[in-house]
Amino acid sequence: MDKEVLRMVIVGLGLVVVIALFVVSHFKNKSSRSRDLYKGTSSLGTIDDSLVIKTDRDEFDIIPLDSSTEVNDDQVRAVDENESPQPPAFIQFSVVAHSEQGFNGLSLQQEFESLGLVFTDLQIYQSISANSDVRFSIACLVEPGVFPINEMSAFYCPGVVFFMQPDEMDDPVHCFDELVTSVNHIAQTLHGEVRDAAHDPLSAESLQAIRHALTRS
Repeated sequence: MDKEVLRMVIVGLGLVVVIALFVVSHFKNKSSRSRDLYKGTSSLGTIDDSLVIKTDRDEFDIIPLDSSTEVNDDQVRAVDENESPQPPAFIQFSVVAHSEQGFNGLSLQQEFESLGLVFTDLQIYQSISANSDVRFSIACLVEPGVFPINEMSAFYCPGVVFFMQPDEMDDPVHCFDELVTSVNHIAQTLHGEVRDAAHDPLSAESLQAIRHALTRS
């Protein structure tokens, strides 16, 4: 074989080998990177700090933090002013009796009537507006939730539940204020503890958050 032809063959083979090595190396690296994407994702310690969300304000004010940016009071106020938190579709508070015997039905009846609440066909007490609209309702805390109006003196229940639907109200803020006033009256007069929908003690912060949402809606 001519030396010139042999040299061209050797050069050609060398190029083929180099290209082959490059292709193999490329796919190996790609495979390695794909595996690395899933490496360590089972541990919370691998989460980037910049993705942490600050939730220590309240449920209506969640601010994502950037690791390189500090959130100041002006930014917080801007969020409060620009956002319109959605009010809950259903508001529920309960008053649980401190005594093991529970609330006496006759005592409840007397306090409900002093608040202007009405016993309705649903066998529960309700706050009725001048236009005959239901502002909020009160039921017994245990099933079936009704009050035996003809046997109230012998009736006892562990607590009562107040509830309202803001979407059904023309003035939900006013109705909410009346509900809270009635809840506090029953709790103070009959010695009970006010709890939220999760059956935890109701905090002033939770009340303010709900009222703020109703005001901004």
